[in-house]
Amino acid sequence: MVEKIIEMEQKAPPALPEPIKAVQVMDVDKDQHLLTNEEALSCCLEQETVRSSPVCLISIIGEQRSGKSFLMSHMLRQLRHQKASDNSWMTWEEEAESSFPFQDGMDTVTKGVWMWPQPLWVQGPQGKVAVFLVDTEGSLDLQQHMETSIKLCVFSILLSSYQIFNISSKFKRSEEDYLEMFIKVTREVGDTCNLNPLQHLDPLVRDWQLFHDYGAEGGRKYLDHIQANLRKSPGHDTVLQVLQAETTQCYLLPHPGMRFIGKSEGTLADMSEPFRHHLRAYVTGVVDSAGTSFRTNSKGNMLTGGELMERIKGISQYLNNKNYGFSSPCTMVKSFANIRTVQRIKEKYSEFLQEQDESTQDMVQCLKVKLSKMRQHLNQKLQDFKQKCEAELQGKEAQKQEILKELEKDLGEKMEAYLKKYQKRYRKKIMMAGLAVGGSALALAGGAIGAVTAGMIAAEVAYIATGTAVGAGGLGAVGAGVGAAVARFVARRKTQNTTVHYSKGIAGEGEVIDDSENMPLLRGVNG
Repeated sequence: MVEKIIEMEQKAPPALPEPIKAVQVMDVDKDQHLLTNEEALSCCLEQETVRSSPVCLISIIGEQRSGKSFLMSHMLRQLRHQKASDNSWMTWEEEAESSFPFQDGMDTVTKGVWMWPQPLWVQGPQGKVAVFLVDTEGSLDLQQHMETSIKLCVFSILLSSYQIFNISSKFKRSEEDYLEMFIKVTREVGDTCNLNPLQHLDPLVRDWQLFHDYGAEGGRKYLDHIQANLRKSPGHDTVLQVLQAETTQCYLLPHPGMRFIGKSEGTLADMSEPFRHHLRAYVTGVVDSAGTSFRTNSKGNMLTGGELMERIKGISQYLNNKNYGFSSPCTMVKSFANIRTVQRIKEKYSEFLQEQDESTQDMVQCLKVKLSKMRQHLNQKLQDFKQKCEAELQGKEAQKQEILKELEKDLGEKMEAYLKKYQKRYRKKIMMAGLAVGGSALALAGGAIGAVTAGMIAAEVAYIATGTAVGAGGLGAVGAGVGAAVARFVARRKTQNTTVHYSKGIAGEGEVIDDSENMPLLRGVNG
């Protein structure tokens, strides 16, 4: 018996399970390139229970040392103890080892994008939803390369379905600039991987002191105040659109108290009562909405963990290949100004094209402007807008020229799209005028439009059909004569595929004109 006791005493105690830690899914190398840890991402999103299930990813971005990891750790506690009938989940201090690390001081603990590897299940409208928490550190770090910071945030936003934007004290111009860039870049990158760029946004204002309305109600008032200020000056449309969306909710958290700030690992007892109350309310509200905040594609369709993994794979490579020119806060401000200038020029050119479209709906007005003249007119306006943009751009000359090159390409595409539309309209108007020809109809049109216009119509019909310019003087009689000639041309055109012999008055007598390449045109108009 004694021997057994001694043997038992000599045996080592059973090892405690290793505490779960967040895994790094995005890192940054010495050259400021993003490095995606696809293995870690796959372990989270493609594990057996998650691969075919809807997923909700709650992510947080913001300035360094602003309590992001602290908030994520409390979110984790609440998700682990959803069945708690009271607020006891906030008192589980022993879970500190199994959380997102945080500390006081000047330096951050976690660099890059970190993700909680265990799915935390909540009930959704159509079944269970796997919730993951994502913490982004060094995202808006002054010691971090500015462009890298933006790209880290963009990756975090595209990964998430519920985005928290952690803001210190109040919504400042810097937050507006950051938010505008996040929106623009996530929309651009989201298009490449078929992801809804920004599903839900919570501007979470920490250490709020301007007035004593905290929480969601105070957040609604403050959000209205921000929007009113943005409307007072132009150039804030992108941010306004997002802040006005139903999926954006502002929340105000009071200061946690000096006792809490002075300790490296602040506890519940160290928090001020107002902070503890509103922290509890905010975390509970986010968790309660997680079941309906599952990740969707650009069309709003639900994505499973496996489907999200497939879309997220190429994002880091795409971002590494892009250069947004944000080497410092100063260059970022200039870039924002340039973005607004370019956007305004694009809008002005689109308005100009719309005016051209409206002014050429009428047959006579349309036929007065040939396709070549319309092209010349639109291109001249394009160059005028380009010069105007060049005069307003800021920064180095090389960057300006790159922006102007992209602008000219974009406006050129708009111009070509409109010219293609105008060409169809122009040809249709000509054929309508020419085909008013059955019998003596064009004679009436000739009387109404006038001999000059009728002559022009006939010349344009002949030009489009034959590819050969024909002078109005060589067309012979205008009116019934033109109508009859065009009618004969159309009738003959339907029966011949390669060559057409025209009688005197439309072309030279016995002249043969190869018209085969214009067959699709007339077939499209008439057929």
